[in-house]
Amino acid sequence: MKPMQMGAGRMDHLTIFDILKDAIEHRRSVRVIAGEIWRDVSPLALGYKGDKVKCLAYQFHGRSASGIAPDGGWRCFALDEISWAKPIDDPWQVGHNAVAKLEASLDTVICGTGAKPHAADHLRPR
Repeated sequence: MKPMQMGAGRMDHLTIFDILKDAIEHRRSVRVIAGEIWRDVSPLALGYKGDKVKCLAYQFHGRSASGIAPDGGWRCFALDEISWAKPIDDPWQVGHNAVAKLEASLDTVICGTGAKPHAADHLRPR
């Protein structure tokens, strides 16, 4: 499915950040377009890897340039790679070794597993 077939246009990065943050806080799945590929994901955390804001998510449906296992797989997207996001009704999912994946994928967690609630406001991308 191409982005334009889904009625999607490029969204503002702060809007995408807020959609992902809300999905993490409420354990909701989200359909995203990342790298011009649609994917259904359950976001686990938002944070920084170096100076880039990233989203660690478990992808359970959709396409992937590198392939995806039948039961899903971990993905870490730079926020600027995601052009569109919308909450969906699919159950929130998480794969094996979530904490290890989180520690390897993000240097600083803004929200999600291991985050302290007060950290989000001053780390929010501008």
